[in-house]
Amino acid sequence: MEDQTERREEAAFRVADQRGAEGEVVKPAPKARQGLTSGRIVTILAVGLVLVIIGFAASYMTSV
Repeated sequence: MEDQTERREEAAFRVADQRGAEGEVVKPAPKARQGLTSGRIVTILAVGLVLVIIGFAASYMTSV
């Protein structure tokens, strides 16, 4: 399930580029970042980092 923030970011990403007052291209923030920031991605990265740290700690404890 997507939450409201993800839907809003997805909609902003799909919007065509706009032009500013002086003709410069104005892009929405997600499009300027070349992707979407999802809470799921951050969670997966954080869990992976914690598991790697636990793995290194377990490896160190068994070798000492």
